[in-house]
Amino acid sequence: MSVAEVPLECFYKLTDRDGGRQFTKYYRFENKKLLGDDGQQKDLDDMANLGVSPLPDGAVRLFSEYENKDLAYVGGTTTKYVPIGDRVEVNVGRDSDITIARRLKDQHVTNVVARQYKRRLDNTYVLYYDLIDYDETFVYEEEIICGKPVLAKTEIERRFDANVVLWGSDGKPKDWNSNEPGAYVDLHEVDGRVERVDQNNVKYFLDLDPGKKRFVRYSVTYKRRKVGPELNTVKRREPL
Repeated sequence: MSVAEVPLECFYKLTDRDGGRQFTKYYRFENKKLLGDDGQQKDLDDMANLGVSPLPDGAVRLFSEYENKDLAYVGGTTTKYVPIGDRVEVNVGRDSDITIARRLKDQHVTNVVARQYKRRLDNTYVLYYDLIDYDETFVYEEEIICGKPVLAKTEIERRFDANVVLWGSDGKPKDWNSNEPGAYVDLHEVDGRVERVDQNNVKYFLDLDPGKKRFVRYSVTYKRRKVGPELNTVKRREPL
């Protein structure tokens, strides 16, 4: 296949999965039929169009065209099966024009409680012991500077070391005040879309104006439960 004039979306991604220190530039397009200026589908051969069938496993390469019709290689990627309507993202490398600095602005521990638990040792004795519950809150500030001459779309993904409960752009979740262990991430004041990617990862989206600086502030409260070591242990004789 050789498809010309594919509508491409340019965006910049930063993720904790690869260290979370530098943005990477991507181009993205969808496997759907190309449209003309009138909004109607172009009359193209199947091998010169997208969206005719799923894309099989293979390689995708992007080129830009100069005025003299010479081609310059932009980037490429290997792909698995791409259904009709699905997206393809092409990584074209690191980009130093957008920088980010993450700072820990505050940290505190609250709601410290010692709770008693027990476990049976054998048919005669039961061990009583205390474990600690507490909430540990971290407040972060991220300073993002855009050195691009045009608007830059960005995606920032952060990882948290517990099951995430997210307060984002969809409103406060019902279990926000739950006593269950987890990472309670408050991103509702971010000026952009926020989403939970999976159990541990959260992503927020920003459109950065050229030459501007943005500050993003958010917090995460880890509700630690049944934290050891065992305290105030006592063994008691109890019947089954």
